[in-house]
Amino acid sequence: TVEQFLQLWLEESAKHSVRSSTFRSYEQLVRIHLVPTIGRIKLSKLRPQDVQRLLNHKLSEGLSPASVVKLRAVLRRALTVAVRWDLVPRNVATLIDPPAVSKTRITPLTPSQIKILLQAVAGHRLEALYTLAVCTGMRQGEILGLTWADIDLDTGALHIRRALQNGSFTELKTERS
Repeated sequence: TVEQFLQLWLEESAKHSVRSSTFRSYEQLVRIHLVPTIGRIKLSKLRPQDVQRLLNHKLSEGLSPASVVKLRAVLRRALTVAVRWDLVPRNVATLIDPPAVSKTRITPLTPSQIKILLQAVAGHRLEALYTLAVCTGMRQGEILGLTWADIDLDTGALHIRRALQNGSFTELKTERS
């Protein structure tokens, strides 16, 4: 079944090829969304229509288009392995277009808003965090991943070497990060 294959894929392939936080995300999407909806279908009988029905059903349940895109991506990635393992002749998830995702326009704070924010947090125990965020553009996880060893007071340099994600430190994805 699709459920049996997805469990095998998670343990034999995904677990050893992605970061632990990504694996947890994959496992959650499989458990909460894929298995209850298409898990009972025999893997060899999974059709593009089943995938389309899955995506439409999740959208109608209120799952955001961005989450449905991720769901399709996980299924597509798993089925790519099924093709490599010669379990199915083609990846039916690639035959279905993902839903359109509208881009959210980000409106950064104006200099006057930044000034108000920094005045509001003056003296707060997290003042340095807010100051770093607005002055450097660092992500929350990057700021929380800093240690004293990352700060060079002589040169005024700050080195981002890790990030805090889901309660544990993770290395940056690439050297250039």
